[in-house]
Amino acid sequence: MPVSLRTLVKTATYIGIGGISAALYMKFKLEDRVRAQPYYKDSLKLLRAHPGAISVLGEPIKDMGFDFGVEMNKFADGKIDGFVVPVKGVNQRGKLHFWAENRDEKWHITRAELELDKDPDRRLLLRKVE
Repeated sequence: MPVSLRTLVKTATYIGIGGISAALYMKFKLEDRVRAQPYYKDSLKLLRAHPGAISVLGEPIKDMGFDFGVEMNKFADGKIDGFVVPVKGVNQRGKLHFWAENRDEKWHITRAELELDKDPDRRLLLRKVE
């Protein structure tokens, strides 16, 4: 029993749309799980409380997501090595770089820097723990 080309095209289209939708849904759910983690929240809290960051970015400071594939490769042995979160304020945009360690079942931000899009060669040091 032959199937028409039109039916095959419709079926392929529905399968393609369904697959892409499922992949996007999973990506957004995983990103939400990372955003709910203490290291992510603490790093943004640190940025939003820093007077220098507030003056250059302007308030309110918002995060703009992250590249899930690249950033998830930076986790190893209870450490996060250089996680990058794009941020923006009313004055300009930048990137929050942070490093964290999991000690005593709690995440600690060991270093945080703000890189501004207008001046990518310099960074504002927000925290450095020796």
